[in-house]
Amino acid sequence: MGRSDIMHRLLALGLFVTLSAHAAAASPEARAGGPHVRPQDARITALLQDGILRSSSLRALVERIESSNVYVYIGLDHLMKSYLAGRLTWMGQAHEFRYLRAAINFDLSSDQVIATLAHELQHAVEVIDDQSVVDERSLVALYRRIGKPSRLELNSGWETAAAQAMGYQVRRELIAMPAAVGAGAISDSGERGKL
Repeated sequence: MGRSDIMHRLLALGLFVTLSAHAAAASPEARAGGPHVRPQDARITALLQDGILRSSSLRALVERIESSNVYVYIGLDHLMKSYLAGRLTWMGQAHEFRYLRAAINFDLSSDQVIATLAHELQHAVEVIDDQSVVDERSLVALYRRIGKPSRLELNSGWETAAAQAMGYQVRRELIAMPAAVGAGAISDSGERGKL
């Protein structure tokens, strides 16, 4: 196992411990399946951890999701259209738990990924707040009610003022606390290093 693999595993373990602590404080029903925010690769894991450290708004979103009946899988999308930053999609429901996927454009810079992640997690909170969302149809109905059609995806994309505001808020917090303040910047591969 190379140094890079070890670093990725340590970062993933650190994030798992952080999210598990939040889940332990949640109700027994909410913590039944482990962390509710589930990054799917080393870069997203590292950026989520960095974002939680640097942004109180992102931290609050994660805490809200951890205490809910919603699970959010987060991954980078190498094939996402260049004019899109992210997308939230419905995955399914099992018993009282609902499952979403937040896809983030792979080509974004580290801080753009974190801000886009906050934007998409705000959408997840909008789903948490509406228990009637139980499938793709009801997800679309929610966004027809609370959102407006996205200019970029007129036929299938929806946007909300709250998600846009959250993305901008997290960007401001990231600017106020640059990555170099912590243990180092995160490269596009997900590794921390000295600047």
